[in-house]
Amino acid sequence: MESKLAKRNKNLKKKILSIFLVSIFFLTSACKSSQIKSADKPVIYTSFYPVYDLCQKIGGDTVDVRSFMPLDKQPHSWEPSPKDMKKLASCDLLVVNGANMEPWLDTVRENLPDLDILKLSDSVDLITYKGAAAIGDFQYLARIDIEAGKNKIDFGHTHEDVMRVAFMKDEGLSQKDLVKKAKEIMSQKGELVVQKSTNKVEEGKVYGIEMGHESGEVFFDFPESGKWIFVSDRISEDLLPYNLVDTKGTFLLDEGKEESLMEGSSSGFDKITYDPHSWISVANAKKYLNAIQEKFIEKYPENERTYRKNKLKYVDQLTDLDAEYKEKFSSLAEDKKNFLTLHYAYAYLARDFNLTQYPLQNLTSLESPSLKTIKKAIDFSNFKNISTVFYEYGQNPKQAKTLAEEIDGKISPLASMEYITKEQEDEGLDYIGLMRMNLENLYESMVEEKK
Repeated sequence: MESKLAKRNKNLKKKILSIFLVSIFFLTSACKSSQIKSADKPVIYTSFYPVYDLCQKIGGDTVDVRSFMPLDKQPHSWEPSPKDMKKLASCDLLVVNGANMEPWLDTVRENLPDLDILKLSDSVDLITYKGAAAIGDFQYLARIDIEAGKNKIDFGHTHEDVMRVAFMKDEGLSQKDLVKKAKEIMSQKGELVVQKSTNKVEEGKVYGIEMGHESGEVFFDFPESGKWIFVSDRISEDLLPYNLVDTKGTFLLDEGKEESLMEGSSSGFDKITYDPHSWISVANAKKYLNAIQEKFIEKYPENERTYRKNKLKYVDQLTDLDAEYKEKFSSLAEDKKNFLTLHYAYAYLARDFNLTQYPLQNLTSLESPSLKTIKKAIDFSNFKNISTVFYEYGQNPKQAKTLAEEIDGKISPLASMEYITKEQEDEGLDYIGLMRMNLENLYESMVEEKK
């Protein structure tokens, strides 16, 4: 027979086992319940970091916000795979910036015509530029005095895909006949050429130069020296700055070897191009939050109170930030409100606070700056009393340091937020935190006296 102690131990073990099994049951049930709840949340895909962060701020835990593309990749060059497209097929909503920031958006629309898409840039006032002239027309015509050999076209930062150019020998034609001949030549679609390539110049041939997200250069090997006519479907402007550079590395325009014959459209049907960085604006961010709130309420009215509460919370933070820096910048003299940056991305922020952005690509070729171009940048910084060169937050600041040393200045970061950097992850900065960093760094650069 079992002793009383043995029976007691046996019963105790049974009780412990029962408690353990019940605990496992409830724990498993809770996990399953949690999984079901998570699975029941609407899945919302967003394009890149700022859109992702703002949607999370409004949706909170009522929606499952995911990024369609990797958050650490450049949104300009990334393209979705069939596997990526399959993910979108089962989601509830896709939220994008728009303004040509997501080049894959047309592909999504073609493959998923019933997908609900919210384009945030539709809610703001976009900065526009003249785009490429239509086939058979052009934007710029110039006479250039060129030397035989490898000359080049030097490009600044751009979001454009292709720029079409052509060269023809100067035969002394009248302006009318020259325009007619240029239009005939520019009716060709052209041969696509890539950045860094060297191309033997054929008279009357159109070259479609493939653009990239960063600055670059394309070389043209001229068969003979003399006067040539240069034709382009674009004018050099902030969204796509370019320069003709001779074999010695000097700009033809600076040397007086480039004579503009016509600037402006040869027709009235040019494309319109948008500056796509519309999210880098405190004013636009508030409109983005409102657009997200309204869309979420439309789709999930049962959570209206939550969405309105979240929007007010973050709009209030942005309003305070806006007021703080409007007051700071308004106290500065007008000649202080200028800044130099490697990345042409801050026109909307500049517009918010009445600042002026100067992209370095418009001043000097940072690939291999000559003494003349360095001097030009130094003279410019002295004239504008600028002592800071801004570089892309999270990127190698080497180019900015090169120029900063020449102007006896310093470097400082600005975040475009086009992707998440390691620095951003380490510091836990969100959209609002990064906007504050941008404004603080800009303000500090403007109140600091140049040495």
